[in-house]
Amino acid sequence: MNRSALLLAASLTAALAPALLSTPARAAGMTLDEACKKFGAKILEAKGDVAKAKKIYAVGTQRITDHFGKEANCPNVKAP
Repeated sequence: MNRSALLLAASLTAALAPALLSTPARAAGMTLDEACKKFGAKILEAKGDVAKAKKIYAVGTQRITDHFGKEANCPNVKAP
């Protein structure tokens, strides 16, 4: 790769990086609604095991935030 091609690649990367980093990633084609349903189902599976349900809730809440942004939440999924 020649110098001008490297400079072009570097400048394109620098120009696109902020847009790529500031946009929350979406779960593999899953909508927030679908993710919340799946999350709620996992909590129900742990019914009776409070420690497990709490762990699922903590991990699930973080995943929702990571994939859909800080403002995303699942209002129908209550903390155990």
